[in-house]
Amino acid sequence: MSLRKKIILFFTAAVVIGLSILYFSAHFFILTHFKALEDAQAKENMQRILHALTTFEEHLVSRSLDYSAWDDTYQYALKPNKKYEKNNLLNQTFFTNEFNVLLILNNEQKILFKKAVRLEEEREAVVSKSLLEKLATDPLLSRISKQDSFSGIIRLQEGPMLLVSQPILKSDLTGPRAGTMIVGHYLDKQLVDELRDDTLLPVELADLKRTVLPKEVESDDSSTIIWMDTQKTDEYSAYAALPDLHGNPAAILHIKADRHLYNQGRKSVFYLLLLIVAAALLLLKGALSFINRMVFRRLNRLMKNMIAIQQHNDLSARIRVRGKDEISLLELEFNTMVDSLENYRRHIMNLAYKDSLTHLPNRTFFYSEVSMLLDNLKGMKRMGAMLFIDLDGFKDVNDSYGHDQGDLLLQKTAVRIKGVIREQDIVSRLGGDEFIVFLFDLRSKEEAACIANRICQLVAQPVHLNEGQAVVSASIGISLFPQDGQHPDELITKADQAMYEAKRKGKNQLHVFKKKAHHL
Repeated sequence: MSLRKKIILFFTAAVVIGLSILYFSAHFFILTHFKALEDAQAKENMQRILHALTTFEEHLVSRSLDYSAWDDTYQYALKPNKKYEKNNLLNQTFFTNEFNVLLILNNEQKILFKKAVRLEEEREAVVSKSLLEKLATDPLLSRISKQDSFSGIIRLQEGPMLLVSQPILKSDLTGPRAGTMIVGHYLDKQLVDELRDDTLLPVELADLKRTVLPKEVESDDSSTIIWMDTQKTDEYSAYAALPDLHGNPAAILHIKADRHLYNQGRKSVFYLLLLIVAAALLLLKGALSFINRMVFRRLNRLMKNMIAIQQHNDLSARIRVRGKDEISLLELEFNTMVDSLENYRRHIMNLAYKDSLTHLPNRTFFYSEVSMLLDNLKGMKRMGAMLFIDLDGFKDVNDSYGHDQGDLLLQKTAVRIKGVIREQDIVSRLGGDEFIVFLFDLRSKEEAACIANRICQLVAQPVHLNEGQAVVSASIGISLFPQDGQHPDELITKADQAMYEAKRKGKNQLHVFKKKAHHL
């Protein structure tokens, strides 16, 4: 046998063995990683849906507060009259605010008013008997007259309902309490369709009785548990169990979708192997040194880089592309594929961690970032500050111009606050007209007060809206790290207390937290 044939035979055998090893390695590392990425993406999608549901619940709380904290409702609870019902509790009120049911109770829990509608059919309906029984017998709901506002899910015969309970107060949120207003919205197909439209995800309600719950759902009686069903390779299912007020599963959200990323990964691995086979056939015509220098070394480097990316889960890493041959195209295609994955993950992170109205970081992202910044401050032994900002007069803007103009005011206020703080600081919208700011690496508390004072001045300037001009101010509470706390919750709580002291002293000012609030 000639040497040439021996070389061809040797390299043919080597290529066959090498391709086999590469195939199984790629299947193990890349496809397994793609599957893990897609599972993580599915859970992030479910988190987006849960965030959208939380946003709907917050809106329901906000809309119910518009009626419960109102002088007309307050007078009605003290002395019921048909004029209030005729002017304010029309069917259109329910349709506009998306109330399936509304109850008004006095302080003795006697029902003064009850009404229900079918939102999808836009007609009046009978108030659920099981809801009325729950109010009378449920140990949690039977204490509504002694509780402040709360919201959650309850299980009724008609299905799960998102329930909000608000104390009936005067328009300025003062008492004494005149009664309780309860509003509810069914977790039905209409709400699921709204979640589907908001998130662009194929969410649906699963049958609670037929769904097999994992053990962690049965053992955890408070939080929402997300789990995956990955038995099929061509599609995945993600589930989330929504607990009721007692911590028992009340509803199951379900997402089922094709494994696009995993299937694309399989195609990429297949094309990868085809390119390597073509390159190997061409390189058989060259010398052993050329093959070793131009092919095997580069393939080895490619594999090491792919393994490194998989092990460190670092989608920012890229393979260095050299030359313009087939292997270079392979490296470029892999980089392009990783670019797509990184961009998609960044897009999902933006959706999951930004406030939909102001585009500021939301509460989840703020807590995560502030926790890391506090760890850095501990190592640096430097000072930080938490600012709790509440807008004075915002409710008057909503009442005068409407909620859409109020939203525009919040957006412009967010821009003003961002224009004052420094690059290393972070601002977030807690909800409603409340903002929080963390000031990182301060020299003194006076520096924090100076920044807060500039925020007060800028917020107090007139804001041009689409339908007029509005003037609000800001009451700001300040807590300092490390003396007032070393955890975000501690700092926010104490800054909130200082903010209420600022409001008590006359609003449009700031206060630093102390055992006895001190006015700067």
